[in-house]
Amino acid sequence: MNRVDGFSTYQNNYYAAASAAAKEKGAPQADAVKKNDAAEQTGQVKLSQEAKNLLEELKKTYGNADFMVAEYETDEEAASYLSRGTKEYSVLLDPETLEKMAADEATKQEYLNKLDESMNQLSNMKEQLGDEKDEVSHIGITIHDDGTTSYFAELEKTSEKQKERIEQSRENRKEEKAKEAKKLEEKQRTRVSADSVEELMEKIRNVDWDQIKPEQVPTSGSHFDYSI
Repeated sequence: MNRVDGFSTYQNNYYAAASAAAKEKGAPQADAVKKNDAAEQTGQVKLSQEAKNLLEELKKTYGNADFMVAEYETDEEAASYLSRGTKEYSVLLDPETLEKMAADEATKQEYLNKLDESMNQLSNMKEQLGDEKDEVSHIGITIHDDGTTSYFAELEKTSEKQKERIEQSRENRKEEKAKEAKKLEEKQRTRVSADSVEELMEKIRNVDWDQIKPEQVPTSGSHFDYSI
């Protein structure tokens, strides 16, 4: 199984690529997803009852996280799963890891300790980012079958051109134009990944927005909950 530690920085076309990958693989119908299996028709991974119970426990314990159980073969496929979350964090586990956690209390505690540590570090990262945290729309955590973790962040920023247009509309008190300007926002979007929270923060701070072409997207709320 491939690790999610080498996404590199996706710019401009990563959303199109992710959409194409998701279309090709088929959107999951539940939290657990697998390919090339009898379960493919339903889009669900076959999990033991113990693993299902643990998954429900994780959802209740970590109310600020979406848990996803899926097998993946490429970094892009893993990223496409993580990007579907709607909560503060997305957490991706492969079925084997979940089964190991469900079968052994020590293994379960080991992985949960890693998850707690990751979330604490990410919370501290948000504080250190200051205003730059507003550019982060989503964060994902992958816990690999070897016990290591990796991280990704989706970033988006309203383009300067869009800001100028909205501000001009406000100054001229043209409310209708201001509303129209917000219907299709010009966003700059990209994604960064890292093997540690420190590396993730460094990559977020070093994004060169001048190199990212704006795209028009429908107005929507952020997926990222900045409360700590």
